[in-house]
Amino acid sequence: MPSRYPKGFYRFSGLVASVGLLGGCAVYAPTVPATPVLEKGQVEASLSLRMLIAPEATVAWAPTSHLLVVGEGAMQGSDGSYTTQGQTITYKDYHRQGGLGLGYYRAPTATSAAYLAAVGGVGFASTRLHAEDVEVASPWLPFPFPVYAGEYQASYRRYYGQVYAAWPHPERRVMAGVSLRGTVVDYSSLTLNDSSFTATNRAFLEPSAFVRFGRGPLKFQLTGGFSLPLTGNRNDPSDKRTAPTSFLFSGGLVFRPDLLKKR
Repeated sequence: MPSRYPKGFYRFSGLVASVGLLGGCAVYAPTVPATPVLEKGQVEASLSLRMLIAPEATVAWAPTSHLLVVGEGAMQGSDGSYTTQGQTITYKDYHRQGGLGLGYYRAPTATSAAYLAAVGGVGFASTRLHAEDVEVASPWLPFPFPVYAGEYQASYRRYYGQVYAAWPHPERRVMAGVSLRGTVVDYSSLTLNDSSFTATNRAFLEPSAFVRFGRGPLKFQLTGGFSLPLTGNRNDPSDKRTAPTSFLFSGGLVFRPDLLKKR
């Protein structure tokens, strides 16, 4: 039977849904990659907001000339209610996670100005997600509205490996860097409306870039990038929740207590 909507309507609907997902929530919520720039005996602590709403904290330490220890934590929550299709939906979402990583770094030398590091680690997370799909009322009123898609709950481990480089300069107020992280998600439980199911994707590639501003013990850092699924099944309704393409954007402060003495 021929469609009653023009082809452009479906393209527009797909575009709206994709934009909504990039700015919204999924079962797997990637943290913004930690990129400490430290040398022996130094400690660094950072506090930032992912997508300007979700707080994340990182503490890193370089106990020896080439060893890094990195701990991180993140949380996000929201609650509310709305009415759609004659049904009132009440929700209380959360996403909590923490992690620990160990790595190797090479400080800048006389022949190379780059700070290079590689870190591997594991994180633990739990989430409850009230999920909405986005639909368009009609081609004549192309405004998106939410449609209840169910409640997801999950607990998982996140194994990751990351390499990054930064270019610091003692006389400059700006430091830039790039990072590439690979993440594998191992679900210990994953349910939709209390029924277990299998995720369409478990592996993500997460490139990003960052820049730091300021001089002294307190600096400001901006980070931007993507979390990209390596596989997926677009015919599976849960795909957009377990194989999301996500923005990695944050802004926050980085504190180096050892620089207080130098001031």
